[in-house]
Amino acid sequence: MIGSVLAGSYEILRCIGEGGMGRVYEARHTRVGTKRFAVKMLHDEMAHQPDIVTRFLREAQSAATIAHANVVDVFDVDHLADGRPYIVTEYLIGQEFGELLDQRKKLTPAQALPIVRQICRALQAAHELGIVHRDMKPENVFLVGAADAPQVKVIDFGISKQSDDSAKLTRTGMVMGTPSYMAPEQARGEHVDHRADIYAVGGVLYRALTGHKPFEGEDGAQVLTLVLTSEPRRPRSLNPAIPEALELVIHRAMAREPRDRHASMAELEADLRELDPSVGLEPEQRASQAPSAPQLGTQPVTTTRPRAATIQAQRIEREVRAARPTLVLLTLVGYGWVVVTVVVALADGLRFMRGSQGRLTPSEGLLIGIGTFVATLTPAVLWIVHLRRRVWSNTVTSVEFSRRLRRSLLAGVIAQASLGLLVDLVEGTVLRLPMGQLRAACSTPVVLTSLALTALTFWALGRRTNRK
Repeated sequence: MIGSVLAGSYEILRCIGEGGMGRVYEARHTRVGTKRFAVKMLHDEMAHQPDIVTRFLREAQSAATIAHANVVDVFDVDHLADGRPYIVTEYLIGQEFGELLDQRKKLTPAQALPIVRQICRALQAAHELGIVHRDMKPENVFLVGAADAPQVKVIDFGISKQSDDSAKLTRTGMVMGTPSYMAPEQARGEHVDHRADIYAVGGVLYRALTGHKPFEGEDGAQVLTLVLTSEPRRPRSLNPAIPEALELVIHRAMAREPRDRHASMAELEADLRELDPSVGLEPEQRASQAPSAPQLGTQPVTTTRPRAATIQAQRIEREVRAARPTLVLLTLVGYGWVVVTVVVALADGLRFMRGSQGRLTPSEGLLIGIGTFVATLTPAVLWIVHLRRRVWSNTVTSVEFSRRLRRSLLAGVIAQASLGLLVDLVEGTVLRLPMGQLRAACSTPVVLTSLALTALTFWALGRRTNRK
């Protein structure tokens, strides 16, 4: 193809890239010699497979439709004389984000967040047009421009999906995309929407900040199995320098259930902006924090971060930092409260059956205590296993569980105290019974009611969270 002229306008100068599907050439405009283009062309054997050709042309259609500063521009689509299709796009000078991460291993939040925020803006523009990328990964992000004002270009919409897609390029049950960044519903071959891209962007940010892909395995099948069955390692376990609030955003974006993720790319970008250390810096200050290779950039921002946003970010940081210690403390407090209240209820019940003057022997008290401990030990162990497997590694779940547990225990303790006070009032002012007789009779119902209210509150708060 070197030296060929396409459509009378694009002279092929050299091959600048090659993959399993085709080649990319640098081309010069024959009438405007300083104008350079990239020409993407399928291999001959691929050009005779209708599905591949359709997806190839879909890439041009999607990118051209979006027309966003952070999406690669498409200028022309045509066919060679032998029928092979080609796409003419803007010629990008820079580096793939994936290549930069391979070189640098990991970036600081000040370096990574401006890049990821621009990815969010590009995909938000796509989503507003009903286009879902479905293969968002660092290798599909190209970084151009100067190091102090870089710009992102999202590329490769070859397996994108449009909401009005009548071509049926994919079927339910067909898995397409890159396993390490693939949302669980996409890995199952289910219908996906824009929230699959949100998951993938969370994975890209995870990779940029930790130096590791969210899921890594020996082959694609093993990675898909991990995506479907496990949570990625905590980002802060790989890079403790990641702020807790930023880890929270990553975990929310990568929630296993689509309903638990950010509602839109705009919402994700807004959360990242609050945590972006480069917001409010002068251009020369941002340049000192930028990676040494080209990367995407935003328009120079010289305004300071709003004080309300800073306060909000600090509040989130404190809540996230306290979530796991709070879970441990509340688990211990809750278990102790359950054991003590059950022991007291059993002792009061035994004393009531013996009459108001009945007393427990030390051996009976010890037996009740040991029996209660043994009876509650299995539920306590199951709770700890659940926290370890399903909650501890995920910051969003840890924060949500700590909130639910705190409110549930508070509701149970208040209920127990209120019912106990009510029993004392009835006993002393209405029935005029000997002190402690009615309390002993009502101790078990009071305890059961407070424990049931605690469990019901925990369940109801979980249901409300899921509905949101």
